[in-house]
Amino acid sequence: MRSILLGSLVVWALIYLLTLTDVHTYDALSYILDVERKPWRELFHPHHLAYGPLGALVHGGAAALGWAHGAERPLQVMNALAGALGVALFARLVGRTLPHGPLAALLASLLLGGSYAYWYYAIEVEVYTIAAIFLIVALGLMLRLAQKPQPGLAMALGFTQGLAVLFHQTNVLVSLPALVALALGLQAQRQPLVGKPALRLVAAYGLPLAFVVGGAYLGIGVGLSGLHDVHALYAWMAGYTTTGFWGGPLGWERLPLLAQGLAQTLALPGGGVVGLVLLTLLLLRWRNLREAPRGLVALSLSWLAIYGAFFIWWEPDNIEFWIASLPPFYLLLLAALFGKGAARDQHWPLLAALLCGLWMLGANFGVVWARGDAERDVQRVIAAALAEASGPGDLLVVPDDMLELYLPFYAGREQVVSLNQAVAQVGSDWPQACALLQGRIETALASGYGVLVAEAALRPPPALPGLPPTPAERLGLTPDHVADCYAPYERALQPYDLGVVGVTYYRLPPVQTLAAGEGWDFRRLRWGWQLANAQDEGLRTEGWRIVPGIDPHFTSPPLWLDAAEFVGLEVRLAATTAVRDAQLFWLDEHGQVDEQRSLRWTLAPGPAMQTYRLELQGTPGWEGIITGLRLDPVGLGDGGVVVLEGMRLRR
Repeated sequence: MRSILLGSLVVWALIYLLTLTDVHTYDALSYILDVERKPWRELFHPHHLAYGPLGALVHGGAAALGWAHGAERPLQVMNALAGALGVALFARLVGRTLPHGPLAALLASLLLGGSYAYWYYAIEVEVYTIAAIFLIVALGLMLRLAQKPQPGLAMALGFTQGLAVLFHQTNVLVSLPALVALALGLQAQRQPLVGKPALRLVAAYGLPLAFVVGGAYLGIGVGLSGLHDVHALYAWMAGYTTTGFWGGPLGWERLPLLAQGLAQTLALPGGGVVGLVLLTLLLLRWRNLREAPRGLVALSLSWLAIYGAFFIWWEPDNIEFWIASLPPFYLLLLAALFGKGAARDQHWPLLAALLCGLWMLGANFGVVWARGDAERDVQRVIAAALAEASGPGDLLVVPDDMLELYLPFYAGREQVVSLNQAVAQVGSDWPQACALLQGRIETALASGYGVLVAEAALRPPPALPGLPPTPAERLGLTPDHVADCYAPYERALQPYDLGVVGVTYYRLPPVQTLAAGEGWDFRRLRWGWQLANAQDEGLRTEGWRIVPGIDPHFTSPPLWLDAAEFVGLEVRLAATTAVRDAQLFWLDEHGQVDEQRSLRWTLAPGPAMQTYRLELQGTPGWEGIITGLRLDPVGLGDGGVVVLEGMRLRR
C-alpha cells in the first residue's frame, strides 16, 4: 500500500509538472499579479484568505533561491505538488477504508487525478487543489468520527475544515456532513444527540473551526484592514455575494448548465458519457453500500447534497466549484464497486470504471496540452498586436475578457480598462461606471496619449450559448445602452487595423499624431484640450462653443515638437464678442508661458467662421522645443460667444 501511495504522489506530480499551462484563467492572472505587485496587507482576498499570503511566501522562497522570473511558475509548481498530494491522500483514504485496498486505491488515484477539473486546476494558479487537500483529510476524519466520536478527532476536524475555509469560503458547507458524522458517532456509542456528551463533542469541533476562521477574518478585517464598522466588515467578507452576478432565481434553464459543468468536470470530450457510466455503475451496485463502513454513505450523500444545492444556485456550469464534490462521489462509487457484497465473479463493473478512468486520462491529457499552448492563444495574439499599436501611456478600452489582464502581464501595457473593471470599482452602478470609463478616456487624451477602443467594448456581444452571462447582461444592459456611454467619442473614433482577423478596434490618436498630421477638429471632440475662465457650452455642429470670461484660454495636452519643423498654425474660429483681440502662446521646453513666446492678431468682424493663418516661422520665440499650445480667443469676455472649429499646425 505504501508503494502505491508513493507511486501516486510521484506519478501525478510528474504529470502535472509536465503539463503546466501557459494559458491562464482570469483569476489565475489576477493572483499572479497580486503576488508580484501588491503589498503584503493587500494579499488577503476575502473569499480565499490564505492563498495570496501563501503564494507570496512561495514566490519569496523561490526568489531567495535565485528564481528571477516572476511568481507564475513557483505558484504553478506549488499547485501541481498540492494536486499530487491530494490524489495520494485520497488513494490512502480509499485504500484504508475499502476492501481490496490496493486495487481500490489505484482506481481512486486514476479517477481523481485524471478528472479534467482537478487536473486543470492543479496545473493552474488557483485555490482549489490546495483546498482539496484539507477537504480530503476532513473526509477521512469524519469517517473515523462516525465510528468513534472522540473529542480529539472532532478538534482535528474543526481545525482542518477551518484551513479549507481559508482557502475557499464555500468550504464552510462541510459543516453539514461534519455534524452528520458527529451524530452518527454519538449513535454508535449509544449517546443521546442532546446532552452533555453531544455538547462537548460539538464544542470540540466548533471552537477550533470558529477560532481559525473567525480569528483570521477578524484579524485581517479589523486588525489589518481597519474595518471597525460591522457593515463594512460584512461587505468585505461577503464580497461577490453582494454583486448580484452570481446566484439568483432557480429555474429549469440551469439544468443544461449543470449538465455541462458536471460533464466538463470529468472529461473533455466525453465527460457526459463518462458521468452517466459511473453513475449507472453506482446505481447498479447500490446494494453493496449496505456493507460500507459506518457513515460513508450518509457523509458522502450529505456532502454532495449541500455542495450540489449551493452551486446549482451559485454557478452550475463552473467546473472549479465541482472539484470539492469529486472525493465524496468517487468514495461512494468505489464503496459500491468494492463492497463486501460485490459478486467475485462479476468484474465488468470494475473494468468499466477502469476504462472510464483511462478515457479521462487520455482525453484530458490532449485537451490540457492543447489548451495550455500559448501559440494557440488568440488573446495572446491580440495582446501582442495591441502592444505593437500603442505606447506605454495609451489607454486600451478592451472587452470583458482576458485582455484586461493579458495586456499588463504579457505586453507591459498598464493603462487598460473594461466595463467589467469599471463596474467592479463603483459597485455595479452603471451610470457611475460609465462616468469612470469616460473619465479614463478624458484623462488619457488630456495627458497627450491615444486611446484604442474595441468594437466589442463599444457594443458588448451577448454571451455565447452555454456560457455564463456577460457583465453587461448581468447588469441588464443592452449593446445600445453601453454604446450610449461612448456616444461623445463616436464621431472622432477612427477605424484601426490591428491585423488580427475578426477583431475590430477604433482609435483616438495621441496629441503628437494629431499635431504632426490632421490637427484638431473640435466639431468631433475636445481631444484633451482644457478650457479655463469660460463657460463651456459643449461641442456643436459648428465647433466648440464657449462664453468667455476674464482671460479665457484653451490649452493643449502636453506636446514635444521641434519648432523648426512647422511654419505656422491654421485656426478656424468665430466670435460674436465686441472684444476681438486674440493671442497664441507656445510653451517652452519647461512648460512655461511667456509673452515673448506668443503671437497676437485681431479677429475679423462678424459672426461668420473665419480661417486665420498664423505665420510662426521667423516669429520671435518660435524656436527650440514646443511643449504645448495655448489659445486665448479674446482677452476679455463681454457676453458674446466664441466657437472654435479647429486648429492645424502647418509643416
